[in-house]
Amino acid sequence: MASASTKKEFLCIVPDKPGVGAKRIEIRPSHLTGLKPLLESGSVVAGGAMFEEHPAEGQTPNFKGSMIIAVANSAAEVKEIISNDIYAKEGVWDVENAQIIPFKSAVRLPIA
Repeated sequence: MASASTKKEFLCIVPDKPGVGAKRIEIRPSHLTGLKPLLESGSVVAGGAMFEEHPAEGQTPNFKGSMIIAVANSAAEVKEIISNDIYAKEGVWDVENAQIIPFKSAVRLPIA
């Protein structure tokens, strides 16, 4: 296994397929549970939903996809992480059109 120092960061933009907002909300708890081991291992260090625009208080978001910062040895390894997520397996994420961009974080603040 490669050491942590050989791993690199990747910025991932994963669009949602059209018309999957309700399905996304329905399976979100399973998605978050599936992320726990990736967060604990450091394979995923940040992520969240992207919107067409920020929803007003109490409004259901109009989802656009997800953003992920992954740490891995290669883009192929990141694609495997994305492909194994329940959002991909249940047809929410459009994995074929995902962007996996080599990235290096200059700053990162903890979530308060």
